[in-house]
Amino acid sequence: MLNSVSDLHGYIDKSQLTEDLGGTLEYRHSQWINHRTAIENFAMSLKTTAEMLQMFGACLATKELPSSVLSAEDLLMSHTRQRDKLQDELKLLGKQGTTLLSCIQEPATKSPTSKLNPSELENVTTMERLLLQLDETERAFNQFWSEHHLKLNQCLQLQHFERNFYEVKLALDSLLAEQAEFTDIGDSVICVEQLLKEHKNLEGKGQDTLEKAQLLSIIGDQLIQSHHYAVDSIRPRCVE
Repeated sequence: MLNSVSDLHGYIDKSQLTEDLGGTLEYRHSQWINHRTAIENFAMSLKTTAEMLQMFGACLATKELPSSVLSAEDLLMSHTRQRDKLQDELKLLGKQGTTLLSCIQEPATKSPTSKLNPSELENVTTMERLLLQLDETERAFNQFWSEHHLKLNQCLQLQHFERNFYEVKLALDSLLAEQAEFTDIGDSVICVEQLLKEHKNLEGKGQDTLEKAQLLSIIGDQLIQSHHYAVDSIRPRCVE
C-alpha cells in the first residue's frame, strides 16, 4: 500500500510520472483530447475521401465510351474536372495531416532536452501511418487516372480518325461517281476541250482527296504503333 507520492517514486521513475505526481513527464489532458479528436477527424476524412475515389473509379470503369468527337470531348472534360476536384481534396487532406503531425511533434522542438511523452509518441505513430495510407491512396488513384485518361484520349483520337475516314471515303466515292459519268469523248474541238478541262478539274480535286487519304493512313499507322486499344478497327481502315 502506498501512503504518499514519495512512496510511488520508489516504484516508478519520475520521468514516467506527470508533474501532479511529482514527476517530470509533461502531460496536458486537454491537449491530448484535442490531438486525439483531430486525429480521429483526419482518419474519418481520409476514409471518406478514399470511398469517394473508389466510387469515382468504379463509375469511370463502367462508363461506355462515346461514339462521336463531341461526346468524347465532353466526357474527357467532365472526367478531368471531377478528377481535378478529387486531386484538390487529396492535396488539402495532405496539408492538414502534415500540419497536425507538426503540432503533435512541437513539444519535442522546444529545446534539445525536450521529449515526447508516450501518448504523444503514439499519436505521432498514428499520424505517420495515416499519412502513409494517404500517400498510397493518392498514388493508386494517380495510376488509375493515368490509364483512364490515356483511354479517353485514345477514344477521342479514334473518333477524329473515324470522322475523317468517312469524310475522305465520301469524297473518293463522289469522285469515282463523277469519273464514271465521263463516257462522252466529244464530237468537236470545243467539246473535247471542255471535256479535258473537266477532267483536269476532277484530277485536281482527286489529288487533294488522295493526299488527305494518305495523311489519314499515316495517322492510322501512328495510332497502331502507339498500341491504341482499337487497333483492330483502325488497321482495316488504313488498308481500305
